[in-house]
Amino acid sequence: MKRQFSLPLNKSRFSDLERLSFALQAAQVGTWDLDLERRQVWWDERCRELHGFVKEVEVAYETSLEYVHPADQSRVDQAVTWALNPKSLGDYDIEFRTIGGEDYKLRWVHSKGQAFFDEHGKAYRFSGIMQDITSLVLARQQLEASERHWRSMIESSPAPTAVLIGREMNVQAANKAMLDIIGRDESILGKDLLEAIPEFESQPMIGLALNVLEQGHIYHDPEGRIAILKEGCLQEYWFSYTYTPLVNEKKKIYGVMVTAIDVTILVQARRTSQGK
Repeated sequence: MKRQFSLPLNKSRFSDLERLSFALQAAQVGTWDLDLERRQVWWDERCRELHGFVKEVEVAYETSLEYVHPADQSRVDQAVTWALNPKSLGDYDIEFRTIGGEDYKLRWVHSKGQAFFDEHGKAYRFSGIMQDITSLVLARQQLEASERHWRSMIESSPAPTAVLIGREMNVQAANKAMLDIIGRDESILGKDLLEAIPEFESQPMIGLALNVLEQGHIYHDPEGRIAILKEGCLQEYWFSYTYTPLVNEKKKIYGVMVTAIDVTILVQARRTSQGK
């Protein structure tokens, strides 16, 4: 259920503090403060929710770490310690998991804060904000798992296969079989196609791939003639290749998967038998 917020009817304008409070509340962002003298952590209502508490609670800093996932506790403590070091300029920015103190629920949060120092370099205040990013992290993990899956499929495929992303045809993946037939190594990964294989500029492959990216239709050429630079000179090859559009969860085409089989020997043999 979405929260609803209403503006005070008896005020025509907010003070700066009220505006900030309303903006944080609307964005479901919590605020926290660490009392450095007493080593006590104060959470507002939203921060309490992100730590699984309903009632107002003030806890010792060391106790607050108990509501952080065990695998993240050391990292959080180190980030806080570093933020309180003047060499850090007081910056604190970290993602970690919490485990609810009362509801035992696992949440991912993004916490960002700032420490302030006196003229002697001693921190006298440390406060910040916290936001629930559980859905974002889960979506990111799902995307990463999906990416690992198709990368694994490409790498294990016996057919030469590559993935090109965007209009610049950035080479996101290419298995060993593909690298072998184009005479390149893994250094082309992450490069735009024309940077990786400049000799393709005067050939039709990029234009055909862009058509697939724009129109979403599979393109197949059973005998495409391609010139590839190997050992310092252009060499002529024939490939049976296919361009397949890649579509994301929003039904948007974001790239092209290329599969190719070298049929040069077959084409040359046929031409020889035909006297060409």
